[in-house]
Amino acid sequence: MDATLSIKAVLANTLLLILVIGTLNHIYAAFFGIRRLDRYFSRKPDPSWESRSPFDGFYRLHKYSFLYSLGIRRPAVGAGLSLWLYFSFFSLSIIWITLGLAALGRYLQVGPFA
Repeated sequence: MDATLSIKAVLANTLLLILVIGTLNHIYAAFFGIRRLDRYFSRKPDPSWESRSPFDGFYRLHKYSFLYSLGIRRPAVGAGLSLWLYFSFFSLSIIWITLGLAALGRYLQVGPFA
């Protein structure tokens, strides 16, 4: 019983750590970091024409990280930026899966959050 509790505690703390670090990453990217990605992914002739809105930046972070990580659009970027895109993809996936499971638990009483 104690081993089960400790495994659950480790998994819960790991999930919480991913959610916190991922959320901080996404806030930084939405306000400041998205301009670094616009140079590689923007389809506009001049990437500075992209919107400066944090909401639009958050949308573009989703779009760029999913396109890059799934191999749909993969421009040549540095190793650090590539790692940042993979982490963004991973943390966004974890956040949306967690939110989906929480919604299922709240409204349908199904899943681990029921």
